[in-house]
Amino acid sequence: MSGPLVRRTPFRRVGFAALALALTLGFALTVPVARAAAPEGRPRIGLVLSGGGALGATHVGVLKVLEELRIPVDVIAGTSMGSIVGGLYAMGLTANELESLVATIDWADAFADRPERGDRSFRSKSEDYGFLLDLKVGLKDGGVQLPAGLIQGQKLTLMLRALTLRTRNVTDFDQLPIRYRAVAADLETGRAVVLGRGNLATAMRASMSVPGVFPPVDLDGKLLVDGGVANNLPVDVARAMGADVLIVVDIPSVLKKRNELTSTVDIAGQMLTVLIQQNSLLQLASLGPRDILIQPDLGTMGSSDFGRIMDAVGPGEAAARKVADRLRALTMTPEAYAADKTARGREEVETPVIHFVEIVNKTGLSDRRIRSFIRQKVGEPLDVAQVEQDFTRLYGLGNFEQIDYALVTRDGRAGMVVTATEKSWAKDYLRAGLALEHDLSGDSSYVLGLGINFTALNAYGAEWRNQVAFGSEQQLLTEFYQPLQPEPGLYLSASASYTRDDTKTWVGGAPAAEYRITQYGGAVFLGHELGTIGDLRLGYTFGAGEVDRRIGTAGPDDFDFTYGRAVANLTVDTVDNLGFPSRGLLAVVNLAHADPALGADERYTRIEAAANQAISFGRNRVLIGGRAGTALDGDLPVYHRFSVGGLFNVSGYARDEISTANLAMGRFTVMRALNETTPLAFNLPLYAGLSVEAAAVDDDADGGNLGRFIIGASLFAAADTPLGPLYVGYGRADGGRQAAYLYFGKMF
Repeated sequence: MSGPLVRRTPFRRVGFAALALALTLGFALTVPVARAAAPEGRPRIGLVLSGGGALGATHVGVLKVLEELRIPVDVIAGTSMGSIVGGLYAMGLTANELESLVATIDWADAFADRPERGDRSFRSKSEDYGFLLDLKVGLKDGGVQLPAGLIQGQKLTLMLRALTLRTRNVTDFDQLPIRYRAVAADLETGRAVVLGRGNLATAMRASMSVPGVFPPVDLDGKLLVDGGVANNLPVDVARAMGADVLIVVDIPSVLKKRNELTSTVDIAGQMLTVLIQQNSLLQLASLGPRDILIQPDLGTMGSSDFGRIMDAVGPGEAAARKVADRLRALTMTPEAYAADKTARGREEVETPVIHFVEIVNKTGLSDRRIRSFIRQKVGEPLDVAQVEQDFTRLYGLGNFEQIDYALVTRDGRAGMVVTATEKSWAKDYLRAGLALEHDLSGDSSYVLGLGINFTALNAYGAEWRNQVAFGSEQQLLTEFYQPLQPEPGLYLSASASYTRDDTKTWVGGAPAAEYRITQYGGAVFLGHELGTIGDLRLGYTFGAGEVDRRIGTAGPDDFDFTYGRAVANLTVDTVDNLGFPSRGLLAVVNLAHADPALGADERYTRIEAAANQAISFGRNRVLIGGRAGTALDGDLPVYHRFSVGGLFNVSGYARDEISTANLAMGRFTVMRALNETTPLAFNLPLYAGLSVEAAAVDDDADGGNLGRFIIGASLFAAADTPLGPLYVGYGRADGGRQAAYLYFGKMF
């Protein structure tokens, strides 16, 4: 790569928003100048930028050379990534500023819809607990419904809004510093659609809506997708804008060989490439002798290689320099070049003060609930970073296909129009889960589960969650959750459940009895979400059940029971990822008091506390945690004791194999990331690690003391699959206990 290298820095929303604001609002905006006639003494120069995904960064390298050679650009036509680079250049950014943007943006995050876990509501976070997988299958009109694209483009849209804020009053792209057109394709007709009016960010977003990856953009009654389908190299568009000489930057489409077409994805991609290549060849055939064609050599880099996006800038520079002799024919003198820039006009633009916020609500939620998440205050300057964070939190509720905004001016006052669009593909969804463990002595256990959630049931965002599990343990759970106010905070929940599980009591380090415990009952809670970090709730649980001693003689015989408990629970959750945590704390304190006055057979007070802190060092992730529980008053019955055992929970034992009335436990887990990911690719993040756990538990069937100390350890490999975390591990505990684990689920 020629020229100085730009260091690629991590993307942070606040940092990026500040950079975008500086680039879009903090320097001069060009005053519109009509260009109906050719500039005096020189030809009108048009710039044509093709699509190409990550390869589109090569356009930045070409622009750097054009500026170096003092070549003015009068009109720009771009498709897909070419429309983004071209649009930003048309509104006044320089090539160096574009290069800084490309280097600063975390493209992996921009192409990921799911908000960071820290930005999600606690209610949304609570879905992560348990063994159900992250994959959601939408339900609509009684059938399975899939989204219109793998990525909904929420973060990408917000990014484009931030970058184009300075053009908020421009609705005619001829009024930009450089006249501009974006090219999209009408999904219904397949014809090219040339966008020369409207909102600049929307035009860019439509032009790069890759079919199957992003959903179409509904604009002026048309469903628009990536313009590469119809016109990837819009030579004719630039010529129709009056360009006399064209500088055409064509990113060649490379077809795969027969032996590389091994999947339906490969074949579908090849078909799209053929379409793009054919329409580009037609445009190339129309070039005249004065036009200049630039075709960078990008080697093996592909359109989805956003992790290497800066590697595309250098080839653009190199390709432009190869035709430098022809380009110099268009060079202006320093004085004329400066005069041309001055003639475009410049004015200082300040951050707009927001005088009103209007909600265009296309959902079943109330306007007040949506507005409560938006902290932008009327009468104060626009806070880009805060708006992005608020919209990300809103999107994290899971009810929306997109949360978007536009700045408008009415009666001389700037305002924000927020558009909330409900999921067209399904706001109700199915989830599945699987856990499989095998004791090397021959015993095995498995749990297969299914969940179905119904969301946004009323204006306040009520939800109905249902879950069923089969296998070594059985569970049936239904819960209704009702917020009591539009703003996040107070809520009421009611649930009913059925569980059946097996557990063991131990004497002298050996299993003395095995019980099957069946329970059914209900719960009512009044709770308060503590922002995004936690939850406090008080409630009452009640029900009945039976204890069946299946093996052994120690401990109580078979009996039936009823229970009624007053419960208090506090949860703090700032962990970034429950499967592969790198930072954050997950802490839970649970207090339950059972009493005959509440409907219980026995009187006791049970307390349990657990905390896990995640930290990271480069590619290494460390988890340090502890858990403890006991009875503050009375004796814990066998059906309400603590359980340990399983991967990361005294490895070497089966899941929840050990039952104890008193517990003190610590664990240390370290894992290392073995590879890095790139956006729009399906390679898996892989990890390898080890864990050590130590626990003090009862050494008698009556749960009278912490006389038994056990140590477990594991070696494991893991993958962050599209379905969720997958662990394959080997555990060993003292006493020669060994177990193999295959587990879809979380570490907690």
